[in-house]
Amino acid sequence: MKVLFDFLSQDCSFTGETVESKEHGFMLCNNSATCSTEDIVNAYVTYGIDCVKHLSGSFSFVLFDKKCKRLMAVRDKLGTRPMYYSQLQTGVLFSTELKEILPYIGYPTIRPHELAQPIRHNYPIEPQHTWINQIMRLRDGEYAMVDEGGLHTHTYFRRDYTPTYSGSKKQAIQQTLNLLRKSVRKCIENSPGPIAVPLSGGLDSTSIALFAKELQKEVHVFSAGYKGNMNTSIDERDMARRFANDYGMIYHEVELDVEDFRKYLDELTPYLDEPSFDVNCMVQYALFKKAADMGFKTILHGVGGDDCFYASKESQRLVRILQLRNQFIQLYPVKKHKKEYLTFVLRHWKHLLWPTDAAIASEMNPTPWTYEPYYKFAKTATLTNGKDEIKFRDLYVEHHYPQHENVIMHYGDLFSNYVALMCVYLGNKLCAANGLEIRCPFLDPELVTFLDTLPVSMKLDPGRPKQFQREIMTGLLPDYILDAKKRGFEPPFEFIWKMCGEYKYKHIKADYVFFNSMMADRMVDNLLD
Repeated sequence: MKVLFDFLSQDCSFTGETVESKEHGFMLCNNSATCSTEDIVNAYVTYGIDCVKHLSGSFSFVLFDKKCKRLMAVRDKLGTRPMYYSQLQTGVLFSTELKEILPYIGYPTIRPHELAQPIRHNYPIEPQHTWINQIMRLRDGEYAMVDEGGLHTHTYFRRDYTPTYSGSKKQAIQQTLNLLRKSVRKCIENSPGPIAVPLSGGLDSTSIALFAKELQKEVHVFSAGYKGNMNTSIDERDMARRFANDYGMIYHEVELDVEDFRKYLDELTPYLDEPSFDVNCMVQYALFKKAADMGFKTILHGVGGDDCFYASKESQRLVRILQLRNQFIQLYPVKKHKKEYLTFVLRHWKHLLWPTDAAIASEMNPTPWTYEPYYKFAKTATLTNGKDEIKFRDLYVEHHYPQHENVIMHYGDLFSNYVALMCVYLGNKLCAANGLEIRCPFLDPELVTFLDTLPVSMKLDPGRPKQFQREIMTGLLPDYILDAKKRGFEPPFEFIWKMCGEYKYKHIKADYVFFNSMMADRMVDNLLD
């Protein structure tokens, strides 16, 4: 979807799904998963600009009001659908794909930090500026208005982490359950075709499959494993197969051949226009490719579940770090708290000494696994940017979180970056590359907003990740799911390192190659060459 608005001629040209209302005098270009075009039309007719406050779901759209000679571009509340824009000499160009805007820019140039930081951390950190100087993105919960006075952005939704909930934990569990069921129903409604659920045997995917089964007689699930790999520590097929059989779901098993991944990487690279780099992308692409071959059109995905229910190890560690830091700060000045200070040091000396779990957050967070590879790369890495040369070793790439009193706000910071700009972004791109649409029940604004109102003590147990979600699903899911250790589907690291060792940079100059630097070079070559 791209929209070009010319200030001088007041013309508005659309490509993509469009709706024109001569009665009301507007044109709508819609890119939505769970918010229908009819919903947007009705909301705009009823509320005008305030329609954004009455819409919920996954969407981004551009609406041109012919009578008011005004254009409105909107990104959904949680940022699950992108919206990019560029201010040209004659007007503004909007698109849901960054690469669609590039042809209209004469000489696009790179923003060094916005390219380097994702190479270091796997995903963009800056919410507004993209890696291209001339292209911006709307933030989650933001819309832009364009008229003869120019372009102005407005925030219509901002997450509030104030723990205002006053009910009991039992009531909170029931309300969360109701909202999750409601979200699954909305994701299933108006699906463009047959639905499949990727099933890992974990809490998120099994919960979604279970609620889908409540709504449909036939629920198709599929799970994957590597050809010839019987490593039960990462192969989740046995658990997924058992669950599907126990609950009467139609089970499909996919066997992935690592030797196909080189071809898959070449196929998916043209679809990536943002520096979001996940070593699992080839696995996801292969899985979605198999699903498309089986005739499915919609993927009901569990992405966001870990982040809604605080399961990520890095996030768990971060919360612990921040809790310790807050306690540590309160002990100053030490002269007044000698006894408490000594007790704290004796009790938490391991956290103080261990660099990735210190009372003061380490620069290795939130992605410690890319710390050493990035700095090996950055020592010699350069990239020509117009007339300038980018030297990666001179760029500040670390991601330091702001000092929030409420530690749950740090999940919000991660949510806007990691979930929206990597997990959902890649899910959308990899599905679209295979003619599929991804829908994510855990990323429903109503559900997320409700969880934000719960007190930290109710929803977060650092000793047992996702404890609150386990309590929600107790009695619905079997014990072998509720009590199972998280295994995860690992990418073929040996094969990936082999590819990195064989890769020859085309634009970046560096002595060292790792996955993220290889993908960055491929992206630059694909889009700017």
